[in-house]
Amino acid sequence: MTAIMEQVSGRDRRTDERHDVHVDTTVRAYRMPTLAAALLDVSAGGAMLEADARDYRPGEEIVLNAGKVEVVATIAWLNEKFFGLAFHRRLGAQELVWLRRTGRA
Repeated sequence: MTAIMEQVSGRDRRTDERHDVHVDTTVRAYRMPTLAAALLDVSAGGAMLEADARDYRPGEEIVLNAGKVEVVATIAWLNEKFFGLAFHRRLGAQELVWLRRTGRA
């Protein structure tokens, strides 16, 4: 997954350990319809998702809902197929464990 992130963003500035997962999620921005997305990788500080997010913009705040994990985030980057999030709070160890166990990676 790291190779995909580097390919789509052009650089990799992350410091937290990333975990490959595949979890069905939803994201929602203010006054926008809910968007179904696949959570592909996650760390305590952010995530990469796959979805058609062409109506969203970098810098936009969203709410990510992944079952037991809900977190406010800012869209750090996006393209036609993928987008990266910077969480407003760090995910706890239990949240990361739940996502890893729930994921299909």
